Amino acid sequence: MKPKNNISLEEIGSRIPFSVPENYFEDFALQMESKTATVQVSVFKIVKPWLYMAAMFAGVFVVGNVFYSIHTNNVAKNTENYELYVVSQVDESLIYDNYIDEQNVEVTKK
Repeated sequence: MKPKNNISLEEIGSRIPFSVPENYFEDFALQMESKTATVQVSVFKIVKPWLYMAAMFAGVFVVGNVFYSIHTNNVAKNTENYELYVVSQVDESLIYDNYIDEQNVEVTKK
């Protein structure tokens, strides 16, 4: 047999194919209110994202300060090492001669 694809209105008749549960419209307001009732939310649940963000910024600040202090220490060490290197490359007699010449220039200017 071949399945029937088209159904005529005469075959359906006046029957209604859908039904509504009993007391649906009478209980609708109560059901909607119970489903949408407000739930109390704790303050910690509201504040928790802000606490996480504050902790993140505090962590970034602390890590930044650590790296900055390491950087300044390295700069100071590099400067000191450079000065020691320059002094080690110059002969002491040249330093004394330069110092004495500066003293003579100051005396003659007065």
